[in-house]
Amino acid sequence: MGKEIGEEKETPAVNINDEHEEDRPHIEAAVGGDKQAYGKLVLKYQRRLLRLAFIMLGRLDAAEDIVQEAFVKGYLALDNFDTEKPFYPWIATIARNLALNQIKKSEREVMQSEIDDSAPEIPDYSSNPLDNLIEKENDRKFAHAVLALPPPYRTVFVLRMFEKMSYEEIAGQLKISIGTVDSRLHRAREKLVAMLKEHL
Repeated sequence: MGKEIGEEKETPAVNINDEHEEDRPHIEAAVGGDKQAYGKLVLKYQRRLLRLAFIMLGRLDAAEDIVQEAFVKGYLALDNFDTEKPFYPWIATIARNLALNQIKKSEREVMQSEIDDSAPEIPDYSSNPLDNLIEKENDRKFAHAVLALPPPYRTVFVLRMFEKMSYEEIAGQLKISIGTVDSRLHRAREKLVAMLKEHL
């Protein structure tokens, strides 16, 4: 069968140090109050954040709202940003927290499992393992399957495979035990395999 769904393996990734050096002039200018410099960071990372929020929430309109709010919150919090650290992980944490809050609010709601056909294609700008996996696993079929996961399983799967967070970080983020993280991740993979077995 080859690799398992959501198998964790080493994959080439964006060099975060190179990315940070490229962003540094814009970050420093933005912290100094340059809105155009911050706008350049927004343009660079908005679709990457949109992909993350969309796969977590399953709705394009909600994902767009989250991304917009994340960048606004990020701009207002620039005074507290350490310019020696990379920008994307920081803004992604803001977006991720907003998405998690949204999920918690609608936890009892049955989330629509089908992708909005009106949603634009969101290209891979991050070279994250899940992005690579999605492209290799029949793209939209895999995305449909991820979105069809129950929110608790989908959230853990996305944080682990998209954001490469450790079990400890996920547990702290979601306020659950490491054992629960492991259990939910295992169940997410089982469900994905069941949904995609005809394509494996």
